[in-house]
Amino acid sequence: MPEFEEGLWTRTYVDPQLLEDFRNYNDNFIAVLKRPNAEAIDTDGIKMQKLTNNVGFVVNATVDFTALPMTGQKNFIPWDKLDTTPTLYTDKELRAMAFDKEASLRVEHTNSFKYGVRDYALNKLAPKEHVPKKMPVIRTTGEAFEGRKRMTYDDLNRFLFTEIKKLGLNQKDQFYFILNDEHKADLIFDRANTNNYRDLEVDKNTGELKRFFNLNIFENTAAPIYNGAGVLKSMGATAAAGDQLASTFFYAPSTLYHIEDVITLSKPMKQDTRSKDPTSELRLHCYGLCDKRQEHGFGAIVSDNVTP
Repeated sequence: MPEFEEGLWTRTYVDPQLLEDFRNYNDNFIAVLKRPNAEAIDTDGIKMQKLTNNVGFVVNATVDFTALPMTGQKNFIPWDKLDTTPTLYTDKELRAMAFDKEASLRVEHTNSFKYGVRDYALNKLAPKEHVPKKMPVIRTTGEAFEGRKRMTYDDLNRFLFTEIKKLGLNQKDQFYFILNDEHKADLIFDRANTNNYRDLEVDKNTGELKRFFNLNIFENTAAPIYNGAGVLKSMGATAAAGDQLASTFFYAPSTLYHIEDVITLSKPMKQDTRSKDPTSELRLHCYGLCDKRQEHGFGAIVSDNVTP
């Protein structure tokens, strides 16, 4: 079929139905992130605190006990500002369009906000780097494929039963894993190399991987990126040699997610008294955050690089 060109048709003989945007903004993992206590929400951010457990246990005590105070720790997570970039449109454009362009622009801003929040949350949940017994980051060990090593069943098994087990997380039903597309393809490929592939629960209707033992799985096309040294790259950073995608683990009770009311900011063309084609601008704005309540209970499996 012919290629698309820049621009939009005017009224004469056009189908007013907008074409579908094919970008994937699967953000279902956000539903299980923990919301803050309403009383902890402050104008500057979210304030949290916890007691430091110093309670001991003694068998057959031989001396009198000495009572100790239990101290605590506090934490403060400031808001992030989340915005879409402004879109400009004129009175002349609106009159010429065969569809409600102004309403459609709002829909596209909403979609872009979803994409942005999804990517923002994925990067916030990923560990900055490997921290033993707190936030493990391991590399895949499978065969070489397109400049990286594939993820294997053994990699996932090692990650869950060796690395995650060391974290001492007590709510076993709160283990979540966001699997990227590359790693899903790797696990399906590896089915021929293990007799235990049935441990990976597959939704027969959608083909999605849903569970690996007590690890609840979400699939997502987007994924955090780690450099060759195993350090998480910032959101939107320029790609470089040695960068690889990760699949990420999070323990839901250690997460924090809150979005304030999203505001539509609009400069109405009614206030443009000088332009020959009165102009309006539109963007979305809000304060929100997604973060770790504490640096414990997160992890990642990163594709390893193939040595030349």
